[in-house]
Amino acid sequence: MIFECHGHIILNGISYKSAIAHHQRGVDEAYVRCNLKTIADHGIVYYRDGGDKHGVSVFAKQIAGEYGIDYTTSAYIIHKKGHYGHMFGCCFEDMHEYLELVNNAAQLGADFIKLTASGLLDFSNGGTVTGLHLDLRELSMMVDIAHSEGLAVMIHANGADNIKRAAEAGVDSIEHGYYMDNAALQIMAQTGAIWVPTCVTAANLIESGKYDDDVLHDIIDSHKKALVEAVRCGVTVACGSDAGAACVFQGSGTLDELKILESLGIDPYEGNRRIAETFKRR
Repeated sequence: MIFECHGHIILNGISYKSAIAHHQRGVDEAYVRCNLKTIADHGIVYYRDGGDKHGVSVFAKQIAGEYGIDYTTSAYIIHKKGHYGHMFGCCFEDMHEYLELVNNAAQLGADFIKLTASGLLDFSNGGTVTGLHLDLRELSMMVDIAHSEGLAVMIHANGADNIKRAAEAGVDSIEHGYYMDNAALQIMAQTGAIWVPTCVTAANLIESGKYDDDVLHDIIDSHKKALVEAVRCGVTVACGSDAGAACVFQGSGTLDELKILESLGIDPYEGNRRIAETFKRR
C-alpha cells in the first residue's frame, strides 16, 4: 500500500497562483476530483493533507472515499502572526486566538493540527532557512492545547534548532526537517516524533532550471545522510512528498519520494502506519 503522508491537494506541482485561481469563487469540484483520481490511479490509498485556507482539503476529505482513499486533513495551517504559513493558513497573536483557531479547525472536520516552526528553504540564497522561530515555551503551549483537544500535531520545521524545539515541545511529526543534526535526531528518538522528510521538494528541482543545481545537490545529499543516521538512531520515517509543491506532482511525486527512501534502504511502512494511526481525531 502506498501512503502520501504530506500533501496539498489544492496544488498542482506547477504554479501556486494557477492552482489557487481555481478556487477563488469557491472550491472547484472538478479540479479536486481530477487530483483525487490521479492520486488513486497511482495506487495511493492514504493521503494526509497539510490543509489550505480555501476549504479545498476539507471538501476533498468528504469525497475521497469514492476513490478508495483514506483522507485526513488539518483543514488549514495555524501560524503565529508574522511567521510562515499565510499561503495556507490562519494566524494568531495570543493563545486565546490560537485556541479559537484549533476549535474552528475541529469544527470544520480537521483530524489534526498543523503548525509552523520555521520558514522555507531559500534555494536562491544557498538554501538558507527563512522565517522567524518560536521559543520552546510557546511551542509547548500550542502542542499541549492541541493534544488536550484530542488532535495530533504535525509541524513544518527546518533548521536543527527549530527541529529540536519542536521535538522537545512534543509534536507528533516533523515535516521536511532539512538541516537535521544528530542532537535533533536523538530528541526525536526519545519523544517518538515521526520524520516526514519530503526529499523531493529539493530533489525534483534538480535540472528544472529554477535554481543552482549544485546548491540543490548539496542540500539533498545532506538530507539523505541525515535520514540514514535517523534510522540508525531509531527515528521512525514516513513517506510524504509535499505533493503539489513545485515539481512534485500529485501521484507521481509520492512515488518519487518512495523511490528515494527505498534507495537509502528505508522501508516507510512502520512510519506510514503510525501516521495513519496517530493523525486521526481522538
